[in-house]
Amino acid sequence: MLSIFAVTSLASSSLAGLFSDRFPIRYLSAFSFFLLIMYLLGLSSTENFWIILALFFMGGLGNNIADISLTSFVLKVTKKKDSGKRLGVFNSVKTLASGLGALTGGLMLAHLAFTNVFILLALLFFVAILFTFFMRKIGTFRYSTGQYKGDLWRKEILLFIILIFVFTMHWGAEGTSYSLLLKKNFGLEQNSIALYMGSVWIIFGFFIYFISRKIADTTSINKIIYPGLILSGLGHILFTYPSLPLSYLFRLIHELGDAAFEMFLLVGIHRYFPVERIGGTSGVVLTVTIAGRLVGSLIFGPVGDLFGYHYSFIISGILTLVCLPIANNCKW
Repeated sequence: MLSIFAVTSLASSSLAGLFSDRFPIRYLSAFSFFLLIMYLLGLSSTENFWIILALFFMGGLGNNIADISLTSFVLKVTKKKDSGKRLGVFNSVKTLASGLGALTGGLMLAHLAFTNVFILLALLFFVAILFTFFMRKIGTFRYSTGQYKGDLWRKEILLFIILIFVFTMHWGAEGTSYSLLLKKNFGLEQNSIALYMGSVWIIFGFFIYFISRKIADTTSINKIIYPGLILSGLGHILFTYPSLPLSYLFRLIHELGDAAFEMFLLVGIHRYFPVERIGGTSGVVLTVTIAGRLVGSLIFGPVGDLFGYHYSFIISGILTLVCLPIANNCKW
């Protein structure tokens, strides 16, 4: 079931990016929220396997269109001179929302029925549809696939994409083993896991904002990614240390590195792709992040299950450090 959600996101990312160039983004965003409402209300009212399968397809599609259309919108309305600050605000707010969602969602699941949680989330997306009416209108464009290929088929962009793919594989370890590590290795219950993960995500959002304030239009993004890779890789490895306070500290170090990567990703997209085609090109790049996460899940899920969940993080942390030579060959 969950793989349908991920595969749908992977298959639709590039197409969603192209749509955000060709169609008004406010309508795409509203449509994505509608799909998510139908997905959540459907899950709250059925137990039929095939219906749930179709709902996961709908939910994956809605989630991906929402993510890419809103990201494209922010990239298109952001000027080069203030890209660091504005993209930082967008990314930090999105991350803070994810952290609050993980925290409150975990607590709600501990005290409420699944169906009630789904209904509450559907109501939130209904409110989100109302906000789309206030989004700025942006011009739409139609380009051939060859023009998008020309934007992407450059040495520095290919290295950028390879680095992103390798780095995001550690997200697969987190998706499959994070909560299980906290439960099995540290003995945390559902409420404590929600508090650990949710609070880390909230702090992660503040890290993104802090880093974005240090990025000027002349700042080399190598200055962002080098320390980011080191902190992310080492923090990922060391947060498995069997002491809860030290684990939490190293987790924060990891998140500081990931925050640097998040800014590297968005600022890189904004600087190196033409703004009028940034929906399609950013859709390809975001497809790579989903592919990296998916491949990481396929690798590190079994590793954690067979050898111990801490090995998923140790190996994927080492893989993150392997990105350093790739970054060193990028001429930004």
